Amino acid sequence: MTSGPEGGAVETGGPEDRLLPWDRVRDVTGLSRSTAWRLQQVGDFPEPVRISPNRVGWWESELTAWKATRTVRGLPRPRPLARPREPKLIQTARSPRRPTEKAPDATAMAIAPELSGRPAPAPPPRRRKRKTSVDQIDFGF
Repeated sequence: MTSGPEGGAVETGGPEDRLLPWDRVRDVTGLSRSTAWRLQQVGDFPEPVRISPNRVGWWESELTAWKATRTVRGLPRPRPLARPREPKLIQTARSPRRPTEKAPDATAMAIAPELSGRPAPAPPPRRRKRKTSVDQIDFGF
């Protein structure tokens, strides 16, 4: 039994009460069907009433009473974030050099290898083109 629009008590299933379909229940409660089902399983939501073999409805007075039991709670305060840990650097063959070791500039070495103190890199070996006979097909490999 809940209070009606005039302030009087409305009996569940009484002449002033209505059976609401799911679309209206969703509008009144703001819940999805699966959430309402889960709440029904734990006894925290009004049970539906079977209207016909394939149709159910909810008493408007029960939904109004259920809605009145809900309190407005603020969102939980988030915990402060932990300070991120420092990254662990792993030295590999491809790791960049340390700032104290300055990598030689490739263009400077190509222009003046004697200034870098290192020997100039050897040029890549040249491939000789084989001579082909007249009878052989040359594929250009």
